[in-house]
Amino acid sequence: MKYHLARGEEQLGTFNDLDISAGLREGRFKRTDLCWADGMPGWLALGAHLQELNMEAAPAAPAAEPPAIAALRAEVRQDQTHHLELASRGQRFAASLIDLLMLVVPFVVYYSIVFDPALQEELKTLQKDPAAMVRVIEHRIDTIQESGNLTPIIMGMIMNVVLLTNVILLTLRGQTLGKIFLGIQVVRFPGGERAGFIKAVLLRNIIFGILVLGSVIFFGLIGLALPVANALMIFRQDRRCMHDLMADTLVTKRSR
Repeated sequence: MKYHLARGEEQLGTFNDLDISAGLREGRFKRTDLCWADGMPGWLALGAHLQELNMEAAPAAPAAEPPAIAALRAEVRQDQTHHLELASRGQRFAASLIDLLMLVVPFVVYYSIVFDPALQEELKTLQKDPAAMVRVIEHRIDTIQESGNLTPIIMGMIMNVVLLTNVILLTLRGQTLGKIFLGIQVVRFPGGERAGFIKAVLLRNIIFGILVLGSVIFFGLIGLALPVANALMIFRQDRRCMHDLMADTLVTKRSR
């Protein structure tokens, strides 16, 4: 496009885009010089007109990242992981065992009191009548409570408190009671930020637990391959199991 340039009352001449760009770089033209071309409503300052052209121009598409840069980013990401002090396999196993025992022990006590041999025999005769089975169990629980035995209620409360406490601790600290005892925590991969409820509780525990339960229900013994494979992934270099990969988390040591 040809532009007519003027400086005050002086006509500078007619120039194309390249001439104007070179003149601005060399100082022959100033951004305060006036310019006009066919289609323009009137004379404008050269700097103002160039700014309008830049605003109207479509933004250039970002260039594709070179493979070498992508590889470097991946290396930095992995290096960030190595700078975190990973929890040992023994610590993770011990913490999981503590959390499991804190639920299993009160459950076993509850079950042994409520589902005594006499009740189990009665339930066998009612296998084809689920409604009757529920009524018998409810009657058994009422009988125990009327006798003054509060052990089943206490065991049930313990299980509920443990579950609720672990959910709160995982959300706020990335820890369960077992992980607090062993001094480890669940964090975001790879930077080590707080994982929060979505990652530490929902994805890592609830969703993955549903997948494991579903695989066992639908595939029987074959479905046990999923939790077994999950446990064996602890031997990866970064010690991230399947539920860690799903939630994008990592288990590290926590400074006391």
